[in-house]
Amino acid sequence: MKLKYRFAIVACAVLVACGQADRPGTPAAATAPADEQFDAAVAEMTSAYFYHVPEAATQLGISEDLVPETSTRMMDRSVAGNAARNAALEAALASLAVIDAESLDAGRQSTHAVLTTLFEGALGPSRLVDYGTTTGAWTLWYLPYSIVQNSGPTVDIPNFLTSQQPVTNEEEAETFLVRLATVGAALTGALESYRHGVQQGAIPPDFIVDKSLAVTTAFIEPGADRNPIYLAYVEKLEQAGIEDAEAYADRALRIIDADVLPAYQRIADYLAEVRSSAPHDAGVWRLPNGEALYAAMIRHMTDSNLSAEVIHRTGLSEVGRITAQMDELLKGAGYADGTVGERMQQLNVEARFLYANNVEGKEELLDDVRGYVAGMYEKLPEWFREIPDHKVEVHMVPEFSQASAPIGYYNNPAPDGSRPGYYFINLRDTALHPSWTLPTLSYHEAVPGHHLDGATSIDRDVPSIVKALWSNTSGEGWALYAERLAAEMGLYADDPFGDLGRLQAELHRAVRLVTDTGMHAMKWSREEAIEYMVSVEGLDEETATSEIERFVVWPAQALGYKLGQLKILALREQAREALGEQFDIRDFNQTVLEVASTPLPFIESTVHDWIAQSGDL
Repeated sequence: MKLKYRFAIVACAVLVACGQADRPGTPAAATAPADEQFDAAVAEMTSAYFYHVPEAATQLGISEDLVPETSTRMMDRSVAGNAARNAALEAALASLAVIDAESLDAGRQSTHAVLTTLFEGALGPSRLVDYGTTTGAWTLWYLPYSIVQNSGPTVDIPNFLTSQQPVTNEEEAETFLVRLATVGAALTGALESYRHGVQQGAIPPDFIVDKSLAVTTAFIEPGADRNPIYLAYVEKLEQAGIEDAEAYADRALRIIDADVLPAYQRIADYLAEVRSSAPHDAGVWRLPNGEALYAAMIRHMTDSNLSAEVIHRTGLSEVGRITAQMDELLKGAGYADGTVGERMQQLNVEARFLYANNVEGKEELLDDVRGYVAGMYEKLPEWFREIPDHKVEVHMVPEFSQASAPIGYYNNPAPDGSRPGYYFINLRDTALHPSWTLPTLSYHEAVPGHHLDGATSIDRDVPSIVKALWSNTSGEGWALYAERLAAEMGLYADDPFGDLGRLQAELHRAVRLVTDTGMHAMKWSREEAIEYMVSVEGLDEETATSEIERFVVWPAQALGYKLGQLKILALREQAREALGEQFDIRDFNQTVLEVASTPLPFIESTVHDWIAQSGDL
């Protein structure tokens, strides 16, 4: 099915116009034909992005013929590295901005709209403040603090090397070691950026410093020979059948002992040093130019110019709607006394819903999760036109990062099929996962959520730079929409507690609208936000604390889920009304899935075009 893109440029141009008006250094229009000029601009952007974010090149299998020297080094996280990265991306965006999108063919128009929106959003925060980092290790994602408890180099580097860096032959085994030898410098650069932020007045809250220090210390404590990077490398060597594997492993051990662990220790020492001067206020409103920064983060993370006040009210409205549905289900199951949150807290601790917190219990939990994924695969052909070939595997979150990692997350497969998608589930305590919560988590992280989106995206015939990036609100909105699809598929027809888990998960995303804006715009404390989440949702306090602290270091990211889902649902209703009996859920789902990681205005225009085409048939 070919799609027209006449609405896409208008929709995305409206969103990005405010970011282009005052940007200096925009080059004069070139004289080359528009398509050639555009292709050159995309090539410049591709080279700039992957050169400065080499981990993303490895994740996507980008050839070094396209962007040299990406497999043997880590992203430069120093102050100078951040500045150079921003300058290169700004220059690439400027080359794209001078091109008249209307003069391009349909495919190039779509790429122009997607890249312009995503880069404008990601670069917006760094135009306002002189701290933080514009990109994460694998994608465009501004973070105000360079070292935190759930992301940044102390977490991302080990996760990347253990799950993304390939070792299938001797050449790759050597490449792994060369890259490992650059980790110490990358960590040193990140520490420099962290110091710079502190000097600018952008010090994280005290509780974030504590959690960041705990993660760093947990990585150091086992020693080099029990380090997760070393153990993963040894396993990779064994699986690949590498000759002289012991010699390779010994070299890795020496690098970790001499370079990596000392770099972690320097970070730990500085975190301990600044802890006493860290404030307790949770929101970015207290940072230099913090109010403007949060507005830019909303735009970056939601593809919209919505105000914090509007988002807050939307969250309160959705909390009321979903809570009413949960109240009805709870009463039907015999739970009539107390608030919805109090009744959900009862379910959290009922023995019949809990797994044993031991090796056997964790294996049973993982087996059940794999069963939910397999069961969903059987249903997908009834709801989608095409299912990607890439598979997904379920794994436990590495132990060193369990204390602060989310309860579940997903990593994309390799485009060439050499690596499946990975759905990680956090098993630091099986009590975090009452059995009625697991189906929804699996449908979100795996299928038809992030894995179906990611596996479809990497197979699209688009430039590699488009495959490397995604819209937070569209990608997370799709995954929350996927949770809703599971109910519509009938998977909870005989499982009221599973449906309660689905509704609680949706309620959680509505609560995020309230608490994120509450902390970052309305000056709520961390404790107020935790109390609201516990009382409204019924989450246990440990999980609520981890979630709220995540929102503290990822401002506005949590807004994308619900706002994205609401937009997709609204578009679906528009399609139903417009097409009547011609509406087919498989066609709608496939239409959105094929562009599910692109900015929300582009998804909207794509669906409008599909409606127009379908109505003409």
